Amino acid sequence: MVRALIVAAAVVVGACAEHPRVTGAALSVLGAYAAEPVTLDVAAVYLTIRNNTGEADTLVGVETPIAAMANLHRMVGPSGAPQMRDVSGAEIPAHGQLQLRPGGLHLMLMNLVTLPHAGDTVDLSLEFRHAGTIAVRVPVLSYLEVGERAAVGSGQEQQ
Repeated sequence: MVRALIVAAAVVVGACAEHPRVTGAALSVLGAYAAEPVTLDVAAVYLTIRNNTGEADTLVGVETPIAAMANLHRMVGPSGAPQMRDVSGAEIPAHGQLQLRPGGLHLMLMNLVTLPHAGDTVDLSLEFRHAGTIAVRVPVLSYLEVGERAAVGSGQEQQ
């Protein structure tokens, strides 16, 4: 019943497409964006998840209608030859946050069924161990825009 209340309690999508913000009763998703893919192979999604509760939660899955598979990945290895590895889950600490950003933990959309372009949006369903599913609409940014965000600082919260 708590899960149903959390999911039903409100998924509010911020009005500004440039800095989307999605808030559930327990979790907030901030600054989400996808890098414009150049092929149908893969696309990366970056975002910050804030836990507004006193209990840790875990991101355990992601789904999207635009890809046959979607996984949580982490870049590992030396800076000259990093590799991506699947991650089964990522914890969002109580009253803390989890950042998914270039060069680190991120969402990887694989075997795309459609090629999104800069200016489009991608719908995601993020699945959490306790909070359940949160729907997120993510803007697709050009590589130039992604680079500009990285230059500003990936640690900054966007609201």
